[in-house]
Amino acid sequence: MNQYEKNYIGCSAEGHVSHILSARLSSRPLGWSRTGLDQMARLRVFVANGGEVYQLFMKKKKEEANEAREIKIDREIIRRRKLSASTEKLGNLPMLNIGQRSTATRFLLSVRGF
Repeated sequence: MNQYEKNYIGCSAEGHVSHILSARLSSRPLGWSRTGLDQMARLRVFVANGGEVYQLFMKKKKEEANEAREIKIDREIIRRRKLSASTEKLGNLPMLNIGQRSTATRFLLSVRGF
């Protein structure tokens, strides 16, 4: 629509696309998956816009480390809750506190994890 305006100069989008993407994706053709193609195109545009790949990599690495740490903490909380919940329920069974070992006692102890 802008090309019909009086002061329209032009657009170099096609040249930019050709220069940035074709330099890697078609001049040295390789087999690309859709995901790999998308990631390579985004990375080349990021660099062309002045982004630094190392800083991007370190930022992603730090985010992944934080996420892994949160998952580890969540797993530990869940594990502790399971232990405290199961101990409370199974600790109230007098059968387990009596010294006799029957089939039922062995079964309950195996469920309890001992």
